Amino acid sequence: MLEIVGIKRIYKNGKGLQTFSLQVQPGEIVCLIGPNGSGKSTALNIAAGVSKASEGSCLLNGMETLESAAKKDIGFLEEAPFYYGKISALDFLNLIWGIKYEGEPNFEVLRLLEKFDLLPVKDYKIRELSMGLRNRIGVISAIINYPQLIILDEPTNGLDAKGVINLKDELVSAKKRNCCVIIASHILDFLKDIGTRIVFIKNGLLEHDINNNEDVNLDEIYKSLYM
Repeated sequence: MLEIVGIKRIYKNGKGLQTFSLQVQPGEIVCLIGPNGSGKSTALNIAAGVSKASEGSCLLNGMETLESAAKKDIGFLEEAPFYYGKISALDFLNLIWGIKYEGEPNFEVLRLLEKFDLLPVKDYKIRELSMGLRNRIGVISAIINYPQLIILDEPTNGLDAKGVINLKDELVSAKKRNCCVIIASHILDFLKDIGTRIVFIKNGLLEHDINNNEDVNLDEIYKSLYM
């Protein structure tokens, strides 16, 4: 279980997180919705242990996500991820596997490369690939081997329709394996399709936390909160 307890981080421009708490149970896909500057990325960076909150804590199965031991159980896709551009897509994913799982990469790397149509370019240097192809690599690096906690910030960026469908398939598999999943996206239909809970953030505060069901109209809720 992921427990986000009273985290706070305010930037010089006054934006960020005021006080934010959230629990994500195994097998849940929690989706964060809010306009730019609402605090979504800040919350995800802190939850992933990439940034430190000025107040509060983030615990994955009782361990602070800032701890290096916890990071092996976290898959994180930033909104603007960094890649080692001088190595190939295959070498990059093998590196991720080696760091997190301390062994030789197995068929899972090749399975995901094939699923996301990257096998033909697996030996190309990442800097030679388009933004869309790089984003697919980022998605794979976050979901590979279904870590206990998967955090995705705008994962559909640069994905075509097939890529989005394949991402949905992988998230369903992660849910079945009792992963905790948090996703932030501006694509409401995508979140409606895969989310079990929908969380709306406004001005750094949790505004609504609702169960996703057939009667939820995300467009209308978004309009009432932000437009």
